[in-house]
Amino acid sequence: MTAVLDSPTADAPISDARNTRTWTVVFCLLVLAAAVPWQMRWGVISDTSWVITVCERMLAGSRLYVDIFEVNPPFTLWMFMPAVALAHRIGISPEIAVHAYSYAICLAGLGLAAWIARRAGFVENRTLFSLLPLFLALLVIFPGNAFSEREHLGIALFLPLLMLTAWRAAPIDDRMPSLPVALLAGLSGSILVLVKPYYALVVLVPALYAAWNRRSIRTLFAVEYWTIGLICVAYIVAVQYFHPEFLSVIYPVLAETYMRIRNMEALLTTYGPIYLIALLALRFLRPGLPLSPLITVFTLASLAATMPLIYQAKGWAYHAFPAFSLILAALLLRMAQAAPATHDSSGTAMDLRRKMLLAAIIAAAAIPFMRTQKLSAEFVAKLKAAAPQPTVALVGADISGGHPLTRMLGGTWISRHCNDWLGEQALYLSGIASRDGDQEAASHYRQIADRYIESKIAELEAQQPAMIIVEKIDRDWNTELAQWPDYVNFLRGYQQIAENGELQVLLRNPGTAQAE
Repeated sequence: MTAVLDSPTADAPISDARNTRTWTVVFCLLVLAAAVPWQMRWGVISDTSWVITVCERMLAGSRLYVDIFEVNPPFTLWMFMPAVALAHRIGISPEIAVHAYSYAICLAGLGLAAWIARRAGFVENRTLFSLLPLFLALLVIFPGNAFSEREHLGIALFLPLLMLTAWRAAPIDDRMPSLPVALLAGLSGSILVLVKPYYALVVLVPALYAAWNRRSIRTLFAVEYWTIGLICVAYIVAVQYFHPEFLSVIYPVLAETYMRIRNMEALLTTYGPIYLIALLALRFLRPGLPLSPLITVFTLASLAATMPLIYQAKGWAYHAFPAFSLILAALLLRMAQAAPATHDSSGTAMDLRRKMLLAAIIAAAAIPFMRTQKLSAEFVAKLKAAAPQPTVALVGADISGGHPLTRMLGGTWISRHCNDWLGEQALYLSGIASRDGDQEAASHYRQIADRYIESKIAELEAQQPAMIIVEKIDRDWNTELAQWPDYVNFLRGYQQIAENGELQVLLRNPGTAQAE
């Protein structure tokens, strides 16, 4: 990383340049060192823990979308599979391997982006190198509970494409990217689109700006976009060949349940105000200076990333990570943009105030990413003592109830589902349709919920899990299940062994082989 961006200005003493490079590298290492214990505040987050479990099942021979009901397209599993497979081969924890894999992806994405920036010769390069630790912190500390999410890793690998797009928008001295640079940026940038197809907007909007800025539509047909397009076509063919069930079975279920549940009010109140403040700060950080092409590309990419956030409308932090990380990166780039020279104390005070403003915006933007659902060590230890390496089932719609708790206990997950979201959401949609007077829709969703409950009870009776985790917050779901005699009868073979504010944990009674 020490040579990827321009060093300080040519007339600076050589010793000063070396000192700058040395301290920048030292600060980067300190950021990485701080990130490891910081991320352990969350451990391996729920989604990633479930993905690890799915990868292990696939390695053991289970069929994705047949033996395992997974809502994500197969690329999510393919992306994490190398780390999980390597962990099993060399005998280390998959959790450790996935975290190391995530750090490596962040470093690779940032390193390639910095390399492209140096080749492009951006004006911001004069100060950009010294800001590398801050950009690294955006990738390994800021994500918090979004660390290792597919959006997080996709954005890390998307940075090189944004650098290349800014280069094409305003080439310095008519120098254009070479074919290898374009291929690498396209390959790296395709990951975000493979993660979720609607992130194609984040590719398209900056590309349109580059074409407009150059007054040339040929920019839209650059090598990197052909690369992304061909990779996406190959991916669609691969999905249809290897996992046709995703498009024929899973996606229709998602379309009529998961994708219909929205929480727009929470989304707007949680993210709207601070995002608007971040946009306005682009002007206040360097008043009077127009946005450079590099800053404009990152800002437009962030604005484009708000569209998937609004479309999904779940309000989850990792859905917001692309938009927030890119606008914060744009603010850092804005700080790197050369300002008119000032030599008086008022100019220095103004610069300090701008830095404080930037720090306050980053801190406020980080709040949604600071929430943790990690269970206390005492609670986990109590469960371990009661049932070493148990088979585990979950009653509840939140994935965090069972993951990563099952893996923390050394347990075995019995279900083909990660939680009860399908039954719970179908029940909720049935109630909404009934209140709206749409009895046909109410009956349709009621049938989905009933089929799910029947299959869940059958699964519990067949698998006889040693431990059942009940999410107390899902009161309507628990009330519904309590009306099914077979479920109530099955639970007679269990007793409560632990409880906290969110979970109730049941253990099978000794000698209970089958519910009476």
